[in-house]
Amino acid sequence: MFVCLNPHTINPAEWILYTKYLVPIGMAVWLLFSFRLHVSLFASTPIHWIAMNDIMPNPQKIVFCQALIAFICFFAWQLALAGIIAGAVVINYSAGWDLFTFLFPLYLIHFLLPFLWAWMIGLSTSAVYAYHSPKKAMLLVGVFVLWIIVLFSLEYRNPSFSLWANHRWPYIDPLFSLTFQKERVLIKLAYILSSIAVYGVFRSMRRSFAGLAASAIFLTFATSFLQHAQSKFQLDDILLANDVKLYQQIKHQDQTKNIPLHGYWKIKEIEVNPKSTYPIKVTLSLHPKERTVRFSINEQFQIDHIQGGGKRLPFQQQGNVVQVETNGAPSMTIYYQHTFGSTFYPLTSGVTLLPFEANWYPQSVDSTLYDLDSSGTLHSNVETKTCTRVKMIVGKEKYRWRGDHPLCLSMINGPYKQIQVQHTRFLVYKPFLTTTRNYMELKRQLVSIRNELCHVFPDLANIDYCTKEVKSVSIIPKSINTTNLSLYDSTMADGNYTFYIDPFLDVNGSPVTKHIQELAAFFIPYRLFENERLSLFAGLYLMEKLHIPSIGYGNRIAEKSSIDSTAWEHYMALSMKEKEKILIQLVQERGRGDK
Repeated sequence: MFVCLNPHTINPAEWILYTKYLVPIGMAVWLLFSFRLHVSLFASTPIHWIAMNDIMPNPQKIVFCQALIAFICFFAWQLALAGIIAGAVVINYSAGWDLFTFLFPLYLIHFLLPFLWAWMIGLSTSAVYAYHSPKKAMLLVGVFVLWIIVLFSLEYRNPSFSLWANHRWPYIDPLFSLTFQKERVLIKLAYILSSIAVYGVFRSMRRSFAGLAASAIFLTFATSFLQHAQSKFQLDDILLANDVKLYQQIKHQDQTKNIPLHGYWKIKEIEVNPKSTYPIKVTLSLHPKERTVRFSINEQFQIDHIQGGGKRLPFQQQGNVVQVETNGAPSMTIYYQHTFGSTFYPLTSGVTLLPFEANWYPQSVDSTLYDLDSSGTLHSNVETKTCTRVKMIVGKEKYRWRGDHPLCLSMINGPYKQIQVQHTRFLVYKPFLTTTRNYMELKRQLVSIRNELCHVFPDLANIDYCTKEVKSVSIIPKSINTTNLSLYDSTMADGNYTFYIDPFLDVNGSPVTKHIQELAAFFIPYRLFENERLSLFAGLYLMEKLHIPSIGYGNRIAEKSSIDSTAWEHYMALSMKEKEKILIQLVQERGRGDK
């Protein structure tokens, strides 16, 4: 309870961090408690005497009922504890029912199942102790304890594991702890069933040594199989390795941009299936007179082969540009190599993040998606394309799109919750869930920012940003392999807003919506003007004009920018009229520069 109500916690799922301390201790406590309790229950019920005196036809029922009542009490206590912890966190974070329903199962998965396992081990060893021999029971306890120590050692030897609580990754990162929960349940249930099987082996074997040998062999095979199965959804090493490959690729690739992309083609079909040999397949229709086409895709994805006209077509992939010799084929299908993606854009059965701005399917414009700054930090979403029609597919593992007019297609699957608020769809990373009132306030602020910008800058009046209502707001956790704050951390298209937020954001003192209000004041102008100085000055203007409470992001962004601190402080000291006048002047200068 202290952990849950601790005002210094930053994330409502942060208590998962303490599994590495509390689960081993809790399992030891519950195993010992279960063993002592059941030994006393079994010893207090003389089933042999009852059977000899024909008091009951089946005296084992008494023992079974006692053990069942004890189990029900244990299970009810665990459920109550899950409810208390989830409720305490919700109160601490001023959140709502959505966060409660997210946290409650997390306790069951991360704590109840291991404690249930310990309870069953205590029950089985106490039965052997009471009805067979103490020596045999001690051997069985030794087998179980040694097995548990081996399992914890296998988990804690992971290089990403740290003994200290301040090492939050990978315990609350979206890719590693909040996904594949069904698989985690199945693995832990398999361990419990394995324990029951070992108990059955020990009970059936007359010789303790034979039971010990059979149990050791069985547990060795069971552990090897379950560890292999578990590795299928522990993707941290793979994704981080892919991040390193992407980083090296961006670092050493030719920086020449504006490569001419030519050829007439249209996207006819897009198919996504992370479990397939080819996780992404894209079919393009071609002009029969075209001999060569060139298009752009995200450097993260490598093409396996391209099929067209009944044969494989030769192609070259250099960075984010692909050139294909079509040889007059009427259409071609592009097959992507199998990949789990990166922490920027994962492509797994549990987590898929393929927003339209990721350029994950062929594009006719060569844009810079990734960039390395002077400190060597890799940024994504550097340049985003203009979209007039956006289609978002949420919560589906696989999807197929067909049509003649390709939309800007986004596929998002993982630990997200969809919430409808005043005709606006909010897609929220679950640890960032808050109350409906906060979502309504964020929407009002986004509308106010839009109205103010479109009023101050009349040239924006006819563009998509000023003419479209707020259709959706997506709150997505950023990759852990980039800076936690960047002007590139938002996109806008067709009334759809996306904000990429630090996954370790402190949402205890202020809900995520409060953070986004201030961030939007700086991010949105940057996407409209793609000018650092203008966006920062516009952000300050919006903060003061719309009375947006400051958490300090403006100063943090300014410190990382190329703006001189003297110019920044001078602008802050100006009146609202003077600030607006300078903004208009900067836009006019930018317009003349574009000409």
